[in-house]
Amino acid sequence: MLRRQTAAAWAWRALQSSTERGQGYQHLSQRGLQLFDVFNKEKARERTKEIKEEMKRGYFEDFKDLKETQGRMFEPSEALSPPSTSTQLPNIAAAAADGIDVGFPPPQGTFQAALLCIAFRAGAEDMLRSWSEPFREAHGHRPDVRWYELSLVESVVMSFWPFKQMIIKSGAQQQQQSRTPEQAGLQPQPLFSFGDATEIRKALDMTNRLTGYVYLVDSKNRIRWSASGKASPDEAQAFIECSKELIRDR
Repeated sequence: MLRRQTAAAWAWRALQSSTERGQGYQHLSQRGLQLFDVFNKEKARERTKEIKEEMKRGYFEDFKDLKETQGRMFEPSEALSPPSTSTQLPNIAAAAADGIDVGFPPPQGTFQAALLCIAFRAGAEDMLRSWSEPFREAHGHRPDVRWYELSLVESVVMSFWPFKQMIIKSGAQQQQQSRTPEQAGLQPQPLFSFGDATEIRKALDMTNRLTGYVYLVDSKNRIRWSASGKASPDEAQAFIECSKELIRDR
């Protein structure tokens, strides 16, 4: 009888110890998840603070560079780059004019050639227009050509409702109002990307947020030509010749 009681007591203690260990493991697991969550939130706050400080500090440097270079961060390409050495256009999370999230660039083969215009500020519109208008005039009749206008919005506040929706709606309305009956055919497709654009800027060599950038992209989403700032008449003509060559290069 004593042995049975001892065995029963041992079994009870073992069960109790196992339960306590399980509770301890559960507590540690929950504690670990809490610490991980806190760490992630703290890391996000630090990154947000870094972005704000970088943008504040960078604006004055960008403005100084803009005055000195007239927005020309790099010279226009003199010719199309070889496909084998061309940079692949990075994947960008964007929103279309109707507010629907879209992946950019589209699947390979969507177009034969595309003009990609990128701006961080509205002040770059005239620069971009100096490239896009000649492109429209030269290729407005072609169904295999695209024209994208990408706005990069890095402000954390502006990436949330209702500001995000307001920016998209305003941008789409401006683009619609700029159309005239004479401008049939090729039209820009506005896109908006919100949030930290550091990786995009590095990939596309966009060192100044106050100027505009233009890229010619081939059917496999490779960047074959690039420029920044405002085009001179001669540069615009050379650009069109490169775009025609890209279309012929099937």
